[in-house]
Amino acid sequence: MKYIVIIILFFFSTSYSQDNDYSTFSFSKYEHFDYEKKGDKIRAILNENKEALIINFNNGKYISLKNNEINCYTTCKDSIINIVKLKNIDAVNCKTFIDTLVSIDPTKIIDGIDEKNAGTFIQDGGACEVTVFKDNKTLKLYSYSPEIETENRFPSPKNTKSFINSYLNLPKYFYDKEFERVKSLDTIYLFIKRGKNIQYIVDVNKSKNIQLETYFFNFNCISGQFIYSNRVSQESLTVFYKKKSFLKTNSNKILNFDYLQKFYQCDLNLLIASRMKKVFIIDKDEIKGRKIKIKEVRGGAYCF
Repeated sequence: MKYIVIIILFFFSTSYSQDNDYSTFSFSKYEHFDYEKKGDKIRAILNENKEALIINFNNGKYISLKNNEINCYTTCKDSIINIVKLKNIDAVNCKTFIDTLVSIDPTKIIDGIDEKNAGTFIQDGGACEVTVFKDNKTLKLYSYSPEIETENRFPSPKNTKSFINSYLNLPKYFYDKEFERVKSLDTIYLFIKRGKNIQYIVDVNKSKNIQLETYFFNFNCISGQFIYSNRVSQESLTVFYKKKSFLKTNSNKILNFDYLQKFYQCDLNLLIASRMKKVFIIDKDEIKGRKIKIKEVRGGAYCF
């Protein structure tokens, strides 16, 4: 009888210690087994091992944390198109947001349940969803981002606010300093090489004396168009000519599609949309001798 009591006490003691020892978990006490092995599929794309903590934003973008090294991946059709490696203060701040995410109880943010089980049912605002993977475990977090007016009238519980704050801040780490520099430019020049991925079409309306030149671009994950409008009988004032040296002296404002393919549609529009800045095209086929033709265009990437 004495041995039975000892065994029972040992069992409860072990169970209690495991419930309170977070080291028994891969990354969160709210994690569960990844039965569908989605984490394995993502790791294969990113070439990461099971030691890496991976955050999936469900839009082809992932953040990987391993041995305090943080990589932000942008993928297209299961291939990596861009990697931003975080260092110094960016890495520290990003890890803080990640730590906050994995500490949140997912059942407390779906309908806005706080620590006192007081509920705020959120109906408006965009859906916010991330899935975390490590080893053979996963954690899904899902909530809404309410509009400012609703936020002021019905403040979100602490758990929901923490989740949304991390969710909205983490995506900024996918953009490096060069992206931010190009984004800040008020004028850019696109160097165009016509071919399979960039089609050039001319449409002439003689009755209206208008000629439209359209450049359609279509690569793996980006597509869009730019239009140059010109009178048939007279060249537009939005066209000018420069010496070839212009390409060198303005190289920091000249973009090509090798660089632009590193981004998604809506990200790309932050760099090249004519509604946000002046956009000019330098068409390689229109470079004659030592002079280049530069024409202002309207358009950008298709962003829905």
